[in-house]
Amino acid sequence: MRSLVLLAVLASLAGCRWPVERTTESAKPAPAALGLAMHVSELRVADPLYHDRLLEGFYSGTPDWLWTGRRFAVLVDVPPPVTAATTLELDFGVPVELMDGKRPVTVTARANGIKLGAQKYKSDGRFSWQVAVPAKILSANPLKVEYELDRWGTDAATGHDIGLMVVGVNLRHPEGVVVEHDAATQAAREAYVRLLKRRQMQMPLEKQKEMMKLFHEIPIWSHMWFHNVPIEKNPLDLWMMQQIIYETQPEIIVETGTFRGGSALYWAHTLNGMGLENPRVLTVDIGDYTTTAATHPLWKKYVTFFKGSSTDATIVAEIVKRTHRRKTLVTLDSNHSMQHVLNELHAYAPLVTKGCYLVVEDTHIDGVPTQPGAGPGPLATVMRFLQENKDFEQDFSREAFIMTFNPGGWLRRK
Repeated sequence: MRSLVLLAVLASLAGCRWPVERTTESAKPAPAALGLAMHVSELRVADPLYHDRLLEGFYSGTPDWLWTGRRFAVLVDVPPPVTAATTLELDFGVPVELMDGKRPVTVTARANGIKLGAQKYKSDGRFSWQVAVPAKILSANPLKVEYELDRWGTDAATGHDIGLMVVGVNLRHPEGVVVEHDAATQAAREAYVRLLKRRQMQMPLEKQKEMMKLFHEIPIWSHMWFHNVPIEKNPLDLWMMQQIIYETQPEIIVETGTFRGGSALYWAHTLNGMGLENPRVLTVDIGDYTTTAATHPLWKKYVTFFKGSSTDATIVAEIVKRTHRRKTLVTLDSNHSMQHVLNELHAYAPLVTKGCYLVVEDTHIDGVPTQPGAGPGPLATVMRFLQENKDFEQDFSREAFIMTFNPGGWLRRK
């Protein structure tokens, strides 16, 4: 049974052989981008984006994990606020090679040279080991995190030490830690740096930033109409949305932030072309500016407008009722303050059907940032939400057109 668990999560361990050793350079600060170094507190060791954070002891593995030697080390940043309680987590597998003779193996963790603890493992399998990090260590940021095994194997074919199969090394705050205003804003901008790097384009990050700002400032999006109704959306994001709608075939689209109704009309037009049975657009705004849109035949056929706050309990309850057992997509584009967006996420995320999307719009505001004085905003909120909710993942393929106003905000329900 133990081997089945590890087979399902990592890989077959029986007869594993070490591939060619993967070397890494000495630790260096991540290249500056957008005036910031890349902040990494949750390190997925097999992701090429983070390879400059692997200091020693890692070797080739799979796209999900890497082999280690008897000692291995990484460089991770302390998540803001640095004064809060912090936990170090190692996500890893113990291979069967270390369990020969059924002797236990002990793993010891250190941060900046200070021992944090040791843990003994008596069987192979996948484990998550968490240990508290003393506050006195957190001021030295980033942290050099080291692990050492008291026993290891040897691969006969290569001579390599056989250690663990590591998935990730993470520094996290316990649930309930309040993120400070400045820390959340800074973290959002650092998150955008990671998104830019992940695109792996042959374009300098500064050029990407300039293009994003220029596209925002032109602004094409504020001079657009759909069927003679104003629609203040990035046209490339609208195109991506119609792709998502067609691919996922939602029966219900929930939208917060109706304004003139152009986007609700656009969603209705997209649904109209798919032949779905009784699809609906449910849209919410604190004011009713939909006089023109409401006269359109598609609006009358598909759209239901709710006047009031998107977080009003009565409105939320009615939308929950109407989406019950129906395939649902949600897009959030109302008040962009962190607390409001977080309240919206808590209210509407549960409505999103598996495989469908929760789109948090205008994450460029505090991510690029196109409004340097604003924040924390949508992107800071997305980061907070994803720490709390593991049912969603960022889908970076939806940023294929580059000029998105929702970087990091295309969330897919797993």
